Amino acid sequence: MKKLFKKILLTTLACLCLFSFASCGNGIKGDEAKAFINDFFEQVVAEDYEKAEEFLHPERPADLKTFFLDAEEDEEIDFQAGIEVEKYTNFSSSLYDSTVDGSTYELTMRTNVDGKKVNFTIEIVKNENGYGIYNLSLKVK
Repeated sequence: MKKLFKKILLTTLACLCLFSFASCGNGIKGDEAKAFINDFFEQVVAEDYEKAEEFLHPERPADLKTFFLDAEEDEEIDFQAGIEVEKYTNFSSSLYDSTVDGSTYELTMRTNVDGKKVNFTIEIVKNENGYGIYNLSLKVK
């Protein structure tokens, strides 16, 4: 009886390990998210908002031109002067989040834009409907 219990226990543990390793490949890696966000910022700096919108998740389209031009006007900054990431201040990730039915990676960073400190928080989602920026917020300090 003890041998049978040990075999069942070992088999169960082996299966759990296998499933956990298999699911790791489905998440969003930090380096992948940072590169994706930097590519997005390049399009914003170039004022190619149409191309920047391609970085958005298909479930969350937005008018980025209006978003960034309103921020420029309200905060008196110029994103075309460049967006320099100074420090990543926070992140969170989830292999599976039921609210989006997929993986999430949220990154908060302090940037320098036109000589001003701007904090961005960007959430990236990967699910069966696509991959891209799901939430985007900025705050000028």
